[in-house]
Amino acid sequence: MDDTYDIDAQANYEGLKFCPRCAAELEERESRSHRRLICTNCSYIFYMAPAAVTCVLAEQDGKLLFVLRRYEPGKGKWCLPAGFLEAGEQPDASAAREVKEETGLDVEITGIYDTWATDEDPRTPVVSIAFTARVTGGELAAGDDAAAAVFFDMGDLPEPIAFADHRRIVRTYIEKSRRG
Repeated sequence: MDDTYDIDAQANYEGLKFCPRCAAELEERESRSHRRLICTNCSYIFYMAPAAVTCVLAEQDGKLLFVLRRYEPGKGKWCLPAGFLEAGEQPDASAAREVKEETGLDVEITGIYDTWATDEDPRTPVVSIAFTARVTGGELAAGDDAAAAVFFDMGDLPEPIAFADHRRIVRTYIEKSRRG
């Protein structure tokens, strides 16, 4: 598998210069309390919508599932199984798909754990949905964009964890688990 990954090619709006309606030049201006790309000819406003991301807290025998990131952002760091929601895909199906692609495991999504918006991903702003899940089958093996897939004891988590929000939700998940 090719270990190169062009992060700039994945950016949704980087380098956008022309209006999708009339092809005139776009310029960045203040509009409705935000900096936006606005057409100099037809005044079309290009809204930068965040991408939807799902991630999964999959626990088995008191351990949490993590993947080692193969690519940037966070290459060489650990995170929860996660990825972008595809157009037309239900968020819980996206979460289960990401676990399968990255770890080889089948999961049953058991609930929504948390949601948040962040600009921590340099490719695009995201809205993340964290799910809880129960492993139902499959064989644990790194796949897709994961270099490794491992269950870690909740008292001995991997370092470093790639994203501040993953560190936060893992910490709160463990605290809630300990309280019962």
